[in-house]
Amino acid sequence: MGIRMAIEDASEGVFVRTALHGELYETRLPLDAEADRSGGPLRFVGAAIAALRDRDVRLRPASVWVHASLPAGRGFSSSAAFCLAILDALSRHAGVRWTAEELADIAFHVESELLGVPCGRLDPMACVAGSPVFLQWTGDRAPLRRVPVGRTTHLVLGAFPQHRDTMKILTALSERWRSPLSAPLEPPDIAAVREAVAVWGATATRGARALVDGDLLALGAAMNEAQGAYDRAAAQVDALAAPRLTDACHRLLENGALGAKFSGAGGDGSVVALARDARHAEKLAAVLQSRNLTVWKVPLESR
Repeated sequence: MGIRMAIEDASEGVFVRTALHGELYETRLPLDAEADRSGGPLRFVGAAIAALRDRDVRLRPASVWVHASLPAGRGFSSSAAFCLAILDALSRHAGVRWTAEELADIAFHVESELLGVPCGRLDPMACVAGSPVFLQWTGDRAPLRRVPVGRTTHLVLGAFPQHRDTMKILTALSERWRSPLSAPLEPPDIAAVREAVAVWGATATRGARALVDGDLLALGAAMNEAQGAYDRAAAQVDALAAPRLTDACHRLLENGALGAKFSGAGGDGSVVALARDARHAEKLAAVLQSRNLTVWKVPLESR
């Protein structure tokens, strides 16, 4: 699960070919390409070229093949991962190495400022680390803190057949989180969203500690508490309703999952489950496959 790339010299420009969402896309752009917001799935290529050129990277002609197995619109940060991969490949081909934080900053610039994608810094920060991370924000910044895994941890990820409306969910959450109304005048929907955001922050902290300690029971409990807060918010906010996610979580827990929760912005996009061991992960994967989800088994190896 993820993105693999191959890059080699070319005679001119940048040629990119990739399979995205089951379709083959390709584009050839000059080394002086600019960002084009109407450029379709490969619009990240021109924007990446422009961003690197603005940072005085002397790009070399290249042919790039990208294999991406991350489905779009499912809470797996597929666009951030693709953008990071293109930036890293073109930079390395030009003999330039960025730190993880620098690369994440450039990716955010490409997505948010050059292409106008309504995104934050979390996705590129999470993708660039290549490992579990704990992000504690001050404004729109957070130091990149990788979380050492204390015990091999088996996750099972499932993507639903159709993507959810991410912007609808994020807009519903943002509007209520930023509402000027406060208790005791808070309508139930605003109160539920604010409670959920507080719970997600607290459970992320406890979950990171449990991952470090190798405490699977505590990690699963944190996941379930986070999902419970999402369910309570969804009961008050129609945009968050996710009946397939709720059903999947219930079935996973019935089959012994230690934890099961939404991924990304939530909705019927994807689900993440915590298995007891590798054999149990196979069982949970079968549960999701029986409901027509695309499934990945992801072991986090202890370090």
